[in-house]
Amino acid sequence: MSGVGGVSTVNPVAVTAVTDPRAHWLAAATETAAGLPPELAPPELRAAARTRFERLGLPSRTLEAWRTTDIAPLRGLEPRRAGTGRAPDAGWLAGLPAGPRVVLVDGRVHAIETGELPAGVSVLGFAEAARRLPQVLAALDTLPGLDAHAFAALNSALFEDGVLVHVAAGARLDALTLAHWSSGDGTAVHPRLLLVLEDGAGAGLLEWQGGQGTYLSTALTEVRLGRGAQLALSTVQDESAEAFQLGGLRAQLAADAKFSLRRWVGGGRIGRMDLALTLEGEGAAAELDGLVLAGGTQLLDHHLELRHAVARCTSRQTFRGVLAGKAKHVFDGLIRVDPDAQQTDAQQQCRNLLLSKQALTVAIPRLEILADDVKCAHGATVGALDEDALFYLRARGIGLAEARTLLVRAFAGEFLDALTDEAMRAALETRLDAWMEVAA
Repeated sequence: MSGVGGVSTVNPVAVTAVTDPRAHWLAAATETAAGLPPELAPPELRAAARTRFERLGLPSRTLEAWRTTDIAPLRGLEPRRAGTGRAPDAGWLAGLPAGPRVVLVDGRVHAIETGELPAGVSVLGFAEAARRLPQVLAALDTLPGLDAHAFAALNSALFEDGVLVHVAAGARLDALTLAHWSSGDGTAVHPRLLLVLEDGAGAGLLEWQGGQGTYLSTALTEVRLGRGAQLALSTVQDESAEAFQLGGLRAQLAADAKFSLRRWVGGGRIGRMDLALTLEGEGAAAELDGLVLAGGTQLLDHHLELRHAVARCTSRQTFRGVLAGKAKHVFDGLIRVDPDAQQTDAQQQCRNLLLSKQALTVAIPRLEILADDVKCAHGATVGALDEDALFYLRARGIGLAEARTLLVRAFAGEFLDALTDEAMRAALETRLDAWMEVAA
């Protein structure tokens, strides 16, 4: 089922006592890797990733980067390989926006339903990409960032398939949905996306994640944008309420490239997204916008490192959290400005709205500035619903639950209004209303 509100009880069948989690996971990784097709990734990539995971191990709160993210419940989950031949839930699939799409089930390509693509655009499973575009697929695991992320290493060691979206120089792909479905049963799945836009290319993509039951997903997306390329990527994390979602995204932008990322996060028992972006060409720009809905005992977390490596780049980050029950939302964001990155313009904001006294937010906006001619700012706010606004609405005959929903929709409105796809915006507004019925 979908993760609206995150109030489901975790399936105890999938959890076992493990005395040595790292040894257990490494043994499972070795067994799984032995059955993976060698054409999907060079053996040295797999070996390096496995060595990295062996060195890092499963993170604990003794590590600075994980002190706010307690993944102890995950340590008893057996990382079993998902069976083949499974299909996505029909109702979930029907609820996705219409149009060209690729469907992955448990990290494997299930269907590519794109019809005729524009000239210069390729959407391929990794096996086909290895035959047709090996030089593009060679970009796997070469982008900077996430070197100390154990679950990114696990993904690289164990991904069984993936999707390459390649847009040639000057070409454009207006719309494509990349849908991930995880079938549960205590499995570990490792979806992988590689998005490569050459010079002057453009694309609008939607990544939608869903599932049922208990599972671990280490979904990892890599983005490489050429000079002047423009990518608008929207992601919807609508995982099962029993899921562990520990994913990552790394992106590299050349000169004058523009990357827009809009993230909706509403599912998962524990969800953490690590993002690593590098602006490596002058004039590059990144805009990151997120909305988190957390209820019950959910823990939802964003860790972000955005590096301004060269001069005259801009970045904007705005993450919003709405928390109910005993939920916890973490935002840890670092803007790093290198010595050569003069005339940087970087802004970062984290805003949180608490619907209960038991909800908790942890906001850690950070700046590391090594240049002297910059314009940088960051900040964080935490608050409850405005009592005067609630009184005003109720005085006009609006019930308490509806009034609370109206105020939450106003808080989320800036995020929703920025979505250009009307069908997607309507679908997320419906999910927000459903979430409020549980949270209110």
